Amino acid sequence: MKNKTINICDECESEYFADSSKMANLCPNCSHYLYGYKNCQHKFENGRCVNCYLEEKIYKKIMKIKL
Repeated sequence: MKNKTINICDECESEYFADSSKMANLCPNCSHYLYGYKNCQHKFENGRCVNCYLEEKIYKKIMKIKL
């Protein structure tokens, strides 16, 4: 995680890499499900996505709600 800016999603409150989302205040996951933007191809290691830094527990919670 070299010098990446980390934001906090306004919806799910997960931290995420700012440059991984098309929306300034939403993680890639929330921007995908709420507004149809392309989602991250999540790859979780140690509880975080290595691509966007989304918390795995929040991802699982969103997936339960989505279904």
